[in-house]
Amino acid sequence: MEKLIVANWKMNGELSKVNADLGYYAHLPETNKPNVILALPYLYIVWAKQKLLVNSHIKIAAQDLSHYRNCGAYTGKINGSMLKDAGVDYVIIGHSERRTLMGENGAILIHKVRNAFDSNLVPILCVGEPLSAREDGSYLQFVELQLSGLEEIEQMKEIIIAYEPCWSIGTGKVATLEQIAEVIAFINRYMQKRFNYAKITLLYGGSVTSQNAGEILNIPSVGGVLVGGASLKVADFTAICEQI
Repeated sequence: MEKLIVANWKMNGELSKVNADLGYYAHLPETNKPNVILALPYLYIVWAKQKLLVNSHIKIAAQDLSHYRNCGAYTGKINGSMLKDAGVDYVIIGHSERRTLMGENGAILIHKVRNAFDSNLVPILCVGEPLSAREDGSYLQFVELQLSGLEEIEQMKEIIIAYEPCWSIGTGKVATLEQIAEVIAFINRYMQKRFNYAKITLLYGGSVTSQNAGEILNIPSVGGVLVGGASLKVADFTAICEQI
C-alpha cells in the first residue's frame, strides 16, 4: 500500500516560505518522493501550482471548502469547482480545529463531502474524539457517530479518513500505538462494511514527528499521516517523508 504524507500548513506561511520550501520539495530526487499532499492556505495554491509544482508529483489540497455547492452571494466562501479550477486535488474536511473553533457540525460536513465529490475532489475527512470521550471510554462510539453521516452519501467515491484525536492536536501528546491501532481498525471495519466498493485510505494525525512517524506508518491499515506543525520545517518534514 502506497503511503500518503499530508502536510497541513494551517494559517501559516508567507510567499517567501512557499517559494523556498516548495522549491526544495519539487527538486528532490525521484527516489526520495513519497506521495506528498500539501494543504496550503488558499492564497498560495495557484502560485504553488503554476510556478513551483509544474509537472511535479506533489499534489495540492485545500484546507476547507464551502458547504454551498454553487457560486453565488456567499462572501468569503470558496466552492469545490473553484478549487478544482485552481489545480486542487484534495480537500480537508472537518478538521478538529474547525469543528471546535468554527462550530462545524455533521450536517455541514456531509454537504462539504458531497460538494467535494461533485467537483471531483478527494475529501480528507477528519474524525476523532475529545479527551472526555477518551477518558470515559466512549471514544469508539464518538468516532462512529462522526462517521455515520457518510451513510447519507448516495454513491461513495474515493475518500480519505484521518483519525486525529482532538486531545493530541498541537499538544505534543501522542496517542499510543495501541490506541491508534484500535481506532484505525474500528474505522476500517466500519468503512469496509458500508462502503467496500469505494477506495478508502486511513491516515493518522496528531503531533506526528520524525521520531514517531515510522512506527505509526507501520500500524496495520494506516495508509499515511496528516502532519501539522512538523510540516512547517523542511528538515522535519523531509525526515518524516524518509520514513516511507
